[in-house]
Amino acid sequence: MDNKQYYSCDRNNYFFGKLMTVRDFESEQTYMNSKRRLGNKMLNGTGIVSGLDVILVDNKTFSLEPGMALDYMGREVVVSEPYVRRLNVIKGFEENKDKGILYLCMKYKEELKETTFSVAGSGKSNGVSEEYNRVAEGYEIFLTAEKPKEEDLKLNYLVNQRVEVYNKDGIKISVETSKYVNPGKCIKVSVLFEKENVEAPVRYSFDMNGEFFKNVSGEEHVSVNYQETEITTYKNLKKNYYLYCDASDDAITNIKIPKKSFELKIGKDEVSLPEDILIPVSVKTTSIRDIVVNEYYSKSFTDIIENVDNKFIYLAKFHIVTNQLTYFIESFEKHPFNQYLYSNELISLLQEIDDTNEKAPAVNSTEIKKSESSPEVVELPQPKIDNIVTGVERINLGFNPKVGKAYYSYEFVHGLGEGNVAIVTAIDNKANYLTDDKGLLIFGDKDVFSKEEIMISAPNVKIAAIVNSEKGTVRIGVRLKEKTTAQAVDIRWWAYKPVEIKEEEEDLVIDENVKVVITPNTTRVKPLESVRFEAHIDGAISQEVRWEMAEPNTGTIDNNGLYTAPSKEGVYEVKAYSVKFENKSDSAYVVVSSTD
Repeated sequence: MDNKQYYSCDRNNYFFGKLMTVRDFESEQTYMNSKRRLGNKMLNGTGIVSGLDVILVDNKTFSLEPGMALDYMGREVVVSEPYVRRLNVIKGFEENKDKGILYLCMKYKEELKETTFSVAGSGKSNGVSEEYNRVAEGYEIFLTAEKPKEEDLKLNYLVNQRVEVYNKDGIKISVETSKYVNPGKCIKVSVLFEKENVEAPVRYSFDMNGEFFKNVSGEEHVSVNYQETEITTYKNLKKNYYLYCDASDDAITNIKIPKKSFELKIGKDEVSLPEDILIPVSVKTTSIRDIVVNEYYSKSFTDIIENVDNKFIYLAKFHIVTNQLTYFIESFEKHPFNQYLYSNELISLLQEIDDTNEKAPAVNSTEIKKSESSPEVVELPQPKIDNIVTGVERINLGFNPKVGKAYYSYEFVHGLGEGNVAIVTAIDNKANYLTDDKGLLIFGDKDVFSKEEIMISAPNVKIAAIVNSEKGTVRIGVRLKEKTTAQAVDIRWWAYKPVEIKEEEEDLVIDENVKVVITPNTTRVKPLESVRFEAHIDGAISQEVRWEMAEPNTGTIDNNGLYTAPSKEGVYEVKAYSVKFENKSDSAYVVVSSTD
């Protein structure tokens, strides 16, 4: 029972002596519910009104916190108490578990409850039939692997557009911008990068230009550049750039991405565009606000209220790893499509903030142009790869860890080569170690702060690191300071080395004498287990290497050589490439087998 009827145009007419039947009472409920829901839909919109936070309890279980949303038919969906479930019991898990990414969705649902007896029934031998006395308005939680079109979930499509630049094999680069721009104004262009289940590092660059468009410094194009320095299997990144429109009247033009400027490198594979990418933009002297209002009121009323099939509230996006026996949540993202519905109170608060900013002292036009010409980066800028690297090392504490005992990581290559390297470490307090979401980094002794100031779920440990300047490796150790039930602690590390290698010295190296050697050359692990590889470059000064799997879906290996096996048994090839001499590489082989 989903009660998909929207509204009824007729209602009961009461008069003295009227005989009321079931039809009359149902008509009364339908009229009142449908009118309210139509008002919700048309006046308020769709989305999360309050709450509905998603929290990971452990690597298999989530909790949906109480809250309220309005669905795409204006129906109120209320979660009155925490909903705690293992992911594998949710509808849709079995059908989609092997796809890697699952979306947790919510929709309105009605159920009949509270049985009673109908004195008018005669369907049973005693002449009395059993019926339901109540209709419970609730919700249904389910999982799907199908990603929705974001433009179908919001009204953004009236003014914004998204064009795919590249979309293949888990790598997607898109450009999102407005359909309209006023003469003499800037248009914001957002470059979106999505990486799903891709182990190799990604680097891309391209230019954006067009008739009537310049960057605010007067140059003919805006350059887009990105290179991964911390390699992950999944990533979402958004960078904002600005183009200044120097048109003086209405015009139709394009923002262009020339194919000759586009460079994309996935691991060692290079990709090019078959043709230029053109993004149409209308230059309008009319206010864009007026254009959007006209577009909205030109829409068919029928399309607005009927085009609601397969539109749900998306609560979370889970990355899961499965094998034949079990699964675990590798990471997750809450409210992935930001389906929020602002209340009047919140809108009023945001307006006060805007008004305060508008009254702030203005800076001169030169400073404004400088700020507008710089890209607005949503993610924190990455450090330069040539002298700073970072990563997370998980140190296993085992079952029943003991206070005062020391635990150690594998010795791993930091990637900056031989020589003295400075190491900075911190406890990485992410939620249950399962997500790249924001968290605390605790440097030094946690006990300096009171419990009211700092609450962490990670074990409290003392950290030390040993750097081998000859081998270019690091080993991290921790000493447990208090009792904990955690079986591991994540240590975030940064390695810094001033650029000391002289290019002329490296240029003297004879290419034929360079050789990459991986140890161990062959090893055996069980499904989902990890093993550390090391690589040494004979005959070269730079020891920096790039790791990757020879074939997709054969496990993962990070930039420190830590290989994690897939759930599927087999023999898989690991490769290490010299960063300085890209034609030099070596292979090692992993036998993944559940038997010893």
